Amino acid sequence: MAKRKRKTLPKDFGQLLEQASLEELIAVFDQCELEATGGYSKSTALGFYNCPDELVRWLVEQGAGIDARDTYQRTALHHRSSSWKGGVDLLLDLGADIEAQDYQGDTPLHAAAKSHKVQALAALIRRGADIDARNRQGHGVLQIALATTSNADIEATAKIAQILLDAGVPADDAMLAEVQRIGREFEFHRAGFNPDYLEATDAGLACLYGLFGVTPVASRQLHDGKAAISVADGPWHNQHQQLWQLLVPSNGPAATVQGEVIRLSGRISREIHHNGAANWDADFKAMLTALVRHLGNAVPLPPGELAEAQALAAALCGGDDDVARTDRLSALAVQWVIANPQPLSLPLPAYRR
Repeated sequence: MAKRKRKTLPKDFGQLLEQASLEELIAVFDQCELEATGGYSKSTALGFYNCPDELVRWLVEQGAGIDARDTYQRTALHHRSSSWKGGVDLLLDLGADIEAQDYQGDTPLHAAAKSHKVQALAALIRRGADIDARNRQGHGVLQIALATTSNADIEATAKIAQILLDAGVPADDAMLAEVQRIGREFEFHRAGFNPDYLEATDAGLACLYGLFGVTPVASRQLHDGKAAISVADGPWHNQHQQLWQLLVPSNGPAATVQGEVIRLSGRISREIHHNGAANWDADFKAMLTALVRHLGNAVPLPPGELAEAQALAAALCGGDDDVARTDRLSALAVQWVIANPQPLSLPLPAYRR
């Protein structure tokens, strides 16, 4: 009686794909089924981005399913479309479904756009992928490319946008808003951006502005560390945002106590409300302590409001909040900065975030 083959690939299969010969890789399937799965998403061998072309062909010839799904209902074409290794044309030549949808309704074209893989996206379009496909959230390919763009993706996104617009995808207001967001985020972090990629990224950003008819975002004007700090009258949240733009660096602590008070109140609020306190640790608790200490220095908050800040910090110590506490703490931070317009140099913080 023949020995039953394994339904799972060896734990080091990804490493074998990089190091083993074709004969050694084929020998793996003497022990494993053709559609044995492995890796974090439990994909078949075809779904591994580094599966050699020769092994891909052999597996399909032996009967492996070209559109086998992983845990997230992604096919090998989804994986290759989001990988720098390529291989899209080979899978399509072997019969892969160009419109296969994963659990989110994303097609391989969505996967290429979301991962900002220009060559894969161009290949899929050349092979007839539906440029108007929408996923279960109703997101089109160009919209998802823009919405997932970070600073490092700008150059690639500009090329993707050009390809899709040339192919007939219409621009809409949501896309224009995303281009504006991309510009704002880049300008905020420009000072700390890798200079080796600055020229190409600037060119990509200019291309996006031109393609969508968006007015370029103004360069950020950072405080010089010497002049008196001022902020326009208005609601505290508008003032907090103005001070954030003026005083908070793209990463690391601020140069002034005023900037750090704004940074700390903003970081604490964002960690709790936008990240579910997933990273809440001793560092965030130390940031809370430092924030309250700063509010009691120089021209301190009035006694009643300083006591309120201390009580708010104690309540937030566990990383839980109903929004009201972090909002109030941020408003008190703004109040303290307004009362202390002359820049104060920040001592070395006791936290690393």
